[in-house]
Amino acid sequence: MKVFIDTNILLDVLTGREPFYENSAIIWSMVEKELVKGYISAISVNNVYYIVKKQKGQSEAEKVVDKILKDFKVISLTYEILKLARTMKEKDFEDIIQYFSALQTGGDFIITRNTKDFPKRKLEVVDPGEFIEKFDEMQRG
Repeated sequence: MKVFIDTNILLDVLTGREPFYENSAIIWSMVEKELVKGYISAISVNNVYYIVKKQKGQSEAEKVVDKILKDFKVISLTYEILKLARTMKEKDFEDIIQYFSALQTGGDFIITRNTKDFPKRKLEVVDPGEFIEKFDEMQRG
């Protein structure tokens, strides 16, 4: 199963954001254990680097980027994604870039904490808790 992970899920884990840390850490762990294939947008990498560097320093930010690149498949930011994102003026531009990046995966879910900001067209948009429940149900069969 392919899942697209929004930046906020990564930041929940890396910054220990409560009360979101636990479910977001479970999602990341599922990717590490290869229970799901985890994808992120290229913009997530630089956003995470910037925030972690600000909070914990450059050395820690570099380690985080290395870990992200090891664990996740990165969807390149292309001209086409940016053009498509600009067609949806009523939404948050960064979230729409994430959405069109997610479509490139051919995946099943977008996992984010701000589900209301994503179009609900081709991929199911769920928060981490919802995904964990759906995954458990699928495993039970």
